[in-house]
Amino acid sequence: RQMLSLLDQNFPAQWKYVGDGQVRFGGRCPDFINVNGQKLLIEVFGVHWHNLFDMSARIDHFRQFGVETLIIWEDELKESERLIKRIRNFKRQKHG
Repeated sequence: RQMLSLLDQNFPAQWKYVGDGQVRFGGRCPDFINVNGQKLLIEVFGVHWHNLFDMSARIDHFRQFGVETLIIWEDELKESERLIKRIRNFKRQKHG
């Protein structure tokens, strides 16, 4: 919820929550998808459920469908300004 709020406030009409299974790539469901035609995803990882191997596997999995993925770890949500910059840089690097 915190991530959805951050995206809605800082990137209006650019990201949609699809972690409920609305969108799947090869059987895997991302958390957020860019809705402006950019092939970008955001995944929010919790340290209790994920590890660095999961991060690499997830990025590689979605990349085979032509989609780039930004992994955000739950502790990054505490520093919203830094996180906003990270998302902006991700979008800029991948799609100008």
